[in-house]
Amino acid sequence: MAKFLARGAEAELYLDRLVDRRVATKNRVSKGYRIKEIDVPLRRSRTRGEASLLHSAKEAGVACPVIYEIGKFELKLGFIDGVLLRDFIKNRKGRGIGKVAEEVGRGLAKLHRHGVVHGDFTTANVMVSGRKVFFIDFGLGSFSKDAEEKALDVLLMKKSLGNERLYGSFLSGYKQYEKYKDVMNQLAEIEKRGRYVVRSWVGA
Repeated sequence: MAKFLARGAEAELYLDRLVDRRVATKNRVSKGYRIKEIDVPLRRSRTRGEASLLHSAKEAGVACPVIYEIGKFELKLGFIDGVLLRDFIKNRKGRGIGKVAEEVGRGLAKLHRHGVVHGDFTTANVMVSGRKVFFIDFGLGSFSKDAEEKALDVLLMKKSLGNERLYGSFLSGYKQYEKYKDVMNQLAEIEKRGRYVVRSWVGA
């Protein structure tokens, strides 16, 4: 029997089994405030879109969940036995966290080089398992070459880390991205404006 794990803005996550392996089933639930004619195609397209983004992230060399099945509104994904980065940071109290933050930056550089924007890049959507860092929940992601879209990924992680030293370690890894300066210039512009809209905050 499937075990409930978590509920996000647009989906519920369950621990389940598929033949002989543990899987995480991500089910996009219907939104009562949306009419059916909008809700159904939106959930379907976001499910397919997330699967495509996960596939591209793997092609980019980023560790993320394996896709086992794609349903109408759900994905069956490889279960990652690890801890969220936010909890890893809280529990480790500084030990080895800098190296992990740098690895997160390197992973984001790979994503952006491949034209993938995460869209909700926070410490709640990165998992640490052993010595490996996994990126999860691409539900608000997109394919984009836009520097501002990529800068928002960096901004979200900056705000989520909430620590200048860890942010510096993260940037040390992200500097591997060839267009790093363009993204950072755009980030400075966003912060200068003092206002920005992040998809995860508007709850479409």
